Amino acid sequence: MTATMRGVDQGALTATTFTTVFVLVMDDGEYDLLNGVVGLVCALILLAYYRPLPAETPFDARSGAWAFGAVAGLQVASGVSWLIQFAVNQAVDSGLLELSEECRDEGQCLGDEADLYVVIFWAAAALMLGYLHHERFPYRPPSA
Repeated sequence: MTATMRGVDQGALTATTFTTVFVLVMDDGEYDLLNGVVGLVCALILLAYYRPLPAETPFDARSGAWAFGAVAGLQVASGVSWLIQFAVNQAVDSGLLELSEECRDEGQCLGDEADLYVVIFWAAAALMLGYLHHERFPYRPPSA
C-alpha cells in the first residue's frame, strides 16, 4: 500500500504565515540571513503541503487566490529581506539615505529604514502571486 497525499492542508497557509511573521517582527534591528532562511523554508513547506480547495463560488476562488498571494508574498519578502537590508545599508553608507537625528541605535534604525522597502516588496509579490494563483485555479462551475 503506497502512501499518497490526499486532499489539502490549509493549515500550511496558517502555520507558515505565523512562523514568517514571528521571525520578521521579533527580530531586533536589521534583517539578516536568518530572515531569508526562514522565508525560504516556509515557502518550501507551503509548496509541499498547500493545495487549493475546489472553489464553490467565484468569491471563494478570488479570496483563496489573494490569501495565498499574501502569504506566499510574505515568505518571498522574508526571503529577500536581508538583500533589501544590505541595499539600505549601502545607501546609508554612501549618503543616498539619511537616518533621523534622534536615532540612538543605528542597527535598529537601519532595520526600521528597510521596513518600508520590505513591505513594498511584499505587496508587489502578493499581488503577482495572487494573480498567478487565480489564473491557475479559476472558478469553474460544477458540470451538471
